[in-house]
Amino acid sequence: MNSTLGEIRDLLLSSLHILYDKREASAIANYYFAEKWGLNSYEFALHRGQIFPEERLPIVKTDFQRLQNGEPVQYVVGKANFYDLTLTVNPLVLIPRPETEELVQMLLQTLSSHSSLSNCEYAIDHDASNGEDTVGYDDTLPCRILDFCTGSGAIAIALAKYLPEAEVWATDYSREILELAQQNAKDNKVEVNFVQHDLLRDGTETLHGPYQALISNPPYIPQSHKALLHKNVTEHEPAEALFVPDDKPLLFYERIALLGKVLLADNGLLYMETHENFHDKLESMLLQFHYHHIEKIKDLNGKPRFITCKN
Repeated sequence: MNSTLGEIRDLLLSSLHILYDKREASAIANYYFAEKWGLNSYEFALHRGQIFPEERLPIVKTDFQRLQNGEPVQYVVGKANFYDLTLTVNPLVLIPRPETEELVQMLLQTLSSHSSLSNCEYAIDHDASNGEDTVGYDDTLPCRILDFCTGSGAIAIALAKYLPEAEVWATDYSREILELAQQNAKDNKVEVNFVQHDLLRDGTETLHGPYQALISNPPYIPQSHKALLHKNVTEHEPAEALFVPDDKPLLFYERIALLGKVLLADNGLLYMETHENFHDKLESMLLQFHYHHIEKIKDLNGKPRFITCKN
């Protein structure tokens, strides 16, 4: 039996309403048809009565079953959008979130407000007491940025895209993950230096500092909060990229802070996405490591989400 585009979409929506509210179900359906079949909402409105190609129905049936089981639509189509980039994603890596786009935007704005981005002039601090400038790094060299726990490479690739003169490095513990991130960099026509590095176990020997900025969206959700999350996250996205032990919520931040003291140039920048419940503890920990100019920042939804500081 032939089915129209509208009927196929309605079938998907009716199954998604079991898991999602009406607005989210519609967004998932729109994303699926746009990214998988190149049919945006406008085209659906124009061609709703058009017959859906019969040879595509087996693929659609399989995809619909995956979506009904709560698998994120980005994994089903194999693509995620981030900061005007298209990234390949699979269950090895987290799906990049809009909040992480905010983190990238903050660092880009900070760097843009301090330099032409062709070198490290932004790292120069003016000492009002003696009228002299002090620098933590040779400002004739390219701006160098390191992204810890890169996953799909979203943060590093976005920075490399919009800071073409910068030297961007990125780490993750898994060779398979880094191969995916490297392919994403290639697909988006940027150069990122990827290094296999286990943040919790490895030192700084392979990371070739100093850097003018470190940035990271590390695991930060306590295990006890797992029940609060939607099944499309807990049953499909990689737990090792999401959760930390309840008794060590700052586990990854402590390592970043420790390695940052070695890797960051004087007055180098540290930007991190965080859990809203641990901002005060994180601030205290950064102070113990002698970071300064610490700022706790809310996301666009008003939740405490980011911390920035200087070495």
